[in-house]
Amino acid sequence: MVELITSVRSIAMANQPALAVEPDPNGVGWCVNAYDLSPDLVASVGAGLELVLRVMVADAAVADVDDLPDISGEREAMGGTVRFIPDFPFEPGVRYRAILDLGALGEPGVGDVLTHEFSFPKEAPDAEPEVSQVFPSRDVLPENLLRFYVRFSRPMQRGRVEANIAVHGLDGSPAPDVLYRAPVELWDTSMTCLTVLLDPGRLKRGVGPNRMLGPPLKVGERYMLAVGPGMIDANGRPLRERFTKAFTVCEAVRAAIAIEDWRVLPPKADSRDPLELTFPTSLDWAGLWQGIIVVSGGGEQISGRVGIDQDEMRWRFTPDAAWQAGFHSIRISPDLEDACGNTPYGAFDGPFRSAEQISLETTVRSVPFEVKGARGRT
Repeated sequence: MVELITSVRSIAMANQPALAVEPDPNGVGWCVNAYDLSPDLVASVGAGLELVLRVMVADAAVADVDDLPDISGEREAMGGTVRFIPDFPFEPGVRYRAILDLGALGEPGVGDVLTHEFSFPKEAPDAEPEVSQVFPSRDVLPENLLRFYVRFSRPMQRGRVEANIAVHGLDGSPAPDVLYRAPVELWDTSMTCLTVLLDPGRLKRGVGPNRMLGPPLKVGERYMLAVGPGMIDANGRPLRERFTKAFTVCEAVRAAIAIEDWRVLPPKADSRDPLELTFPTSLDWAGLWQGIIVVSGGGEQISGRVGIDQDEMRWRFTPDAAWQAGFHSIRISPDLEDACGNTPYGAFDGPFRSAEQISLETTVRSVPFEVKGARGRT
């Protein structure tokens, strides 16, 4: 648990500028949020957000904060909220200081500086890493599945994936040439989430590997994704135990994501109830964190937290501030994918498209919804 987070959030609820350390909405690590700022002033600052919100290592021996180097990271402005996302995860046991300089917003007469120090507890030295989650989370997966995401409980080391992650038949024998062995292992910045690709050459019909070997997975067969104990964490500890995920293969999915079939459950006004989307099929777990955003009637992105459950068939968005009555929009990135790599504009394994058709596939789709006084469905 991060220190002092409860007291800081209570200040933010009082509609006064405040700082809070919270989970990154993208699902990886933690971020620092500055709440209840003037949206107009935030917009006027533009690229100067690094002067408004700074994060550094707190050093009791240094009296002047200007002598402390800032931590590198990205800053996002969403209405009256400024978010800092570090380039690398906050390190347990290190004390950090967040500084919100209201004077840097440029409002005459405003010179207050808010600070918040925080840290994360060190983990027990004898704790061993383990596989905490695997996505897709369903146990029945399509023949043309494109990727797995393997999440570990602690940051891991590179260089051990090829020897320790494989797909087997239920009898334990290896399924040959199922996985694509990338030249560089596909880890996220926290080194806790690994992307494991199935061989795309065998997935695309008509391509050489597909013609010679067929698809990597066979309909009706059962397999296991196996993660061996040779995976090592950043402190040199091996995986607590071998992990396996058993799954059955169903027919391939080769169709565009049908946004028109999504079900939208709007929240009620003056509440922080979640906006809920449910999908007829599972979507890509990682893409759901960034591929859908919510904007106000004025076109400003609404800040909040995303939750994904029900086998990646439900997306829930809880705003940082209460919903305002009126029309809002859900914006869907053209790059959003399902588990097979299909997008809102076509199938991963679809027919050849002209340059003109491809140019039209950059449009962001928008789904309107209305926030009313009483909760209802659209």
